[in-house]
Amino acid sequence: MSPFVSRINQIDAAQLDTEIYKVLRDKTKEITKYCTPGKIDKWQAEVDAVLKFLIWKFSLQRGSSTFGQRLLNLHYVNITQRKAILYLILSVVPQYLKDKLAHENLSERGAFARALKSLIDWMTNVINLLELVNLLLFLHRGVKPRVIELLLGLSSQSITTHRPRIIGYSYMARELLWHGLMELFTIGIPMINFHYLRHVVMRLWRRPKPSTGLLPVMNAATKCAYCFEDPILPSHAGCEHLFCYYCLQAHFTAMNVFQCPSCNAELHAGDMKRYTIASASWSDDEESDDSFEKVDDG
Repeated sequence: MSPFVSRINQIDAAQLDTEIYKVLRDKTKEITKYCTPGKIDKWQAEVDAVLKFLIWKFSLQRGSSTFGQRLLNLHYVNITQRKAILYLILSVVPQYLKDKLAHENLSERGAFARALKSLIDWMTNVINLLELVNLLLFLHRGVKPRVIELLLGLSSQSITTHRPRIIGYSYMARELLWHGLMELFTIGIPMINFHYLRHVVMRLWRRPKPSTGLLPVMNAATKCAYCFEDPILPSHAGCEHLFCYYCLQAHFTAMNVFQCPSCNAELHAGDMKRYTIASASWSDDEESDDSFEKVDDG
């Protein structure tokens, strides 16, 4: 057996232990998600403690390594039954007390419960500080990445002979390729004028007609010639059809000339106007005057 264990393997083993616990915790939440809300939440601290006990029972109690260490061919070289029990107590009890007191109404439990909660919070802050200091020491020495290993004097050792760590870059290359494509699409797609391409395709089998010059007339049944909804801020540009202001303006932002989807009339950006009742009434009066003059001439 090789006494050397790389830092990355030790960190990965600790991370795998955490991820295995999180997976089991998520699965238990999925099992109980159909129960009455809040009924299981008050027992979450006990459920977490049981999960940690089961993980310990089938790993350190039956062997000399955690599940994360087994996946990386590591084990504790100097672990005993006494140290294994202390490992369980140190990894379960402090977190259990913290989670349990966090969900309790301490105002009804008296001063002792509040003092206990303050003590647990203080111990948690001390442990977090020790974790940070120990991490810095681990990066320098390369042994005991966790405080619990430092307190119990546990040392990791490789089960197999030392072989160079093989790192595959296929996943990284795939991620870089995917992010590169996403950046290309993000930058390139907004630069494509879809309105122009659509009208170019439409012109292959639809010939544009000259503008009729007739003003549109709006009533309760009038719909936008583009989105077929009630026109919002109705506008027109030379044919008898109405558009929403934003539908028409979006087309003229993309191109200066396009065809009306309903009558194929060629519309120009310079002819765009807002529809008003006064202009429509004036158009109707002008037509009636023209017809009246024709009758008089007759």
